[in-house]
Amino acid sequence: MRLLPESTLSLIFLMTWTELFHFTVGRPVSSSHGREGLQRLQDEMRILSTLLTEKMDMSEMMEDFEHDLTSLPTLRFTAQDLKSLEVSSTLAHLNSGLTSFLFHLDWLMQKQNEFEMDSSKTEKLIHRIKSISRKVLKEIGSAPPEFVRPTLPTLNTSWSMYQTTMEIQKKLYLFCDWYRRALGVLKRRR
Repeated sequence: MRLLPESTLSLIFLMTWTELFHFTVGRPVSSSHGREGLQRLQDEMRILSTLLTEKMDMSEMMEDFEHDLTSLPTLRFTAQDLKSLEVSSTLAHLNSGLTSFLFHLDWLMQKQNEFEMDSSKTEKLIHRIKSISRKVLKEIGSAPPEFVRPTLPTLNTSWSMYQTTMEIQKKLYLFCDWYRRALGVLKRRR
C-alpha cells in the first residue's frame, strides 16, 4: 500500500490519537481506604498489642494506680459506637492517638534513661508506633494536624516511673484493642 503525501499527516495524527486515547479515558479511582490497607493496619495494631504484653503478666498491667497522666488519649467508646464508624474520622483519630502515645513514650524513654532503667521495650514500642503512623498517614493521604504538646508531670522516684510506665502501657493496650476492633468493622464493610 502506497501512502499519498497529503494523507501521511492525517494518518500520523490518527495513530497518535489512538495511542493516547487510553491515557485520557477515565478509570475507576482506587479507594485510599481499601480493604487491604485496613487489614494491614489491623495487623499492625495486633503486633503492637503483642509487643505490649510480651514478658508481662496481664494482671500487672491491669493494676490501678493513682495517675497523673491526664494527657493520654481517652477512649469513651461503646460497642454501639462500632456501628457508626466512618473510615476517614476513625483513621484521623487513630493517627492523633498514636501521635500522643508517641510523644508520651519518647518522654518516658528519656526519663528511663535518666533513671538508668531498661528502655528497650519503650524503644520497640516507639519504633512500632512510628511504623504504624506512617501507614495511617498513607491511608489518610494528607498531612497530620499539628500536635499540641501537653505538660507532663515530674517523675522523681522509681515508683512513679513504674506507675507511669504501667499507665501508658495499659492505656496503649486498650487503645490498640479498640482500634483493632474498629478497623475490623470498617474492613468488613468494604
